[in-house]
Amino acid sequence: MFLSQNLRYLRRKSKKSQQALANEASISRGAYSSYEEGRAEPRLQTLQRLAQIFEVQIDNLVTKNLEEESQDTPSKRLARYVAADSLRVLAITVDENNNENIEMVPEKAAAGYTKGYTDVQYLKDLPKYRLPFLPKDRTYRAFEITGDSMLPLQSGTIVIGEYVTDWHEVKDGQVCVIVLKNEGIVLKKVFNKIEEKGTLLLKSTNPQYDPYELEIAEVGEVWRFVAYIGKTLPQSDLDGLRTAVQRLEDRFQEFTVTNQ
Repeated sequence: MFLSQNLRYLRRKSKKSQQALANEASISRGAYSSYEEGRAEPRLQTLQRLAQIFEVQIDNLVTKNLEEESQDTPSKRLARYVAADSLRVLAITVDENNNENIEMVPEKAAAGYTKGYTDVQYLKDLPKYRLPFLPKDRTYRAFEITGDSMLPLQSGTIVIGEYVTDWHEVKDGQVCVIVLKNEGIVLKKVFNKIEEKGTLLLKSTNPQYDPYELEIAEVGEVWRFVAYIGKTLPQSDLDGLRTAVQRLEDRFQEFTVTNQ
């Protein structure tokens, strides 16, 4: 019987006094105090009223340790991961030669994708691409990213992701497209905390954005970054290109001077 300790726990959680709860239950403070201390047991009508006040079932109020069950432990998070993982389904489409398509998920379709990524009919309506430089024995999908959280990649860049079957294989620091079940699609550096906490730690390359942990049960799909298509070169690539051009110009000038 956990009634007395549950009453103490729920009262502390509600931040109410014994007198306030006694008033709500239409009993004396002394009576309520005796229930918390285990010196007496409430009548059925009073027990029903207390369960209503704390918004719990009578059976749970009496037979379960509600404080212990409220604690979110790594084992519980892993259990949620196993449940989510067992229901994971990958939908794909193929062309006339039975080759897998690379479906493109534009920004305006991101919200719909989080609800329709397991629906083959939904995928058939998405734009499709062929990228011959990618290995053919894997599954890929393209996503249009928005915002500036993953600089130097610019908003509007198309990111190509390789489907990750086993999320435990994601290595710390890998850049991945994460499809959330309820909150859209994000591109982040991922740090794997599945075994210890049942979460993924997501970080942006833009220091203005704080890292955050994501419950694994909230994840629908993980796609490992393999390539990108953009209208402009990222700034880091641009700097590298400028350096290379400058070196060529310097060598050309040296060659010209030497042969004059």
